Amino acid sequence: MKRNPPTWEERASGVRILRLYRTDLNPKWPRVVILNLTAERFREFERNPLKFDKKYKLYPEQPILWISHCARPPHAKRSGRTVNPSGSDWTVAIIHGRRSAAVSAACSEGIVV
Repeated sequence: MKRNPPTWEERASGVRILRLYRTDLNPKWPRVVILNLTAERFREFERNPLKFDKKYKLYPEQPILWISHCARPPHAKRSGRTVNPSGSDWTVAIIHGRRSAAVSAACSEGIVV
């Protein structure tokens, strides 16, 4: 059996896409995409994820028609210092179902301030 390993695509400055549904790791449905975004691109994604999907062609075969609010961890405390995720890179996972509905979640290492 021929293997199809996942590879990152660079769409634009600050947007990297890993399409797992195009690999042997993930079946055709649901379609799973992992994004690596700069803080600026993440804010763009959070403001309007449907527009972001169309702009960066996350799912060119079947664009998303509805997406949930992006789940992400709240600010946390580490050793008495606050983790500020606004200035760091983000990893976003999007799960896209057959009916063009999707859910998303994100996490960031954050900057300790």
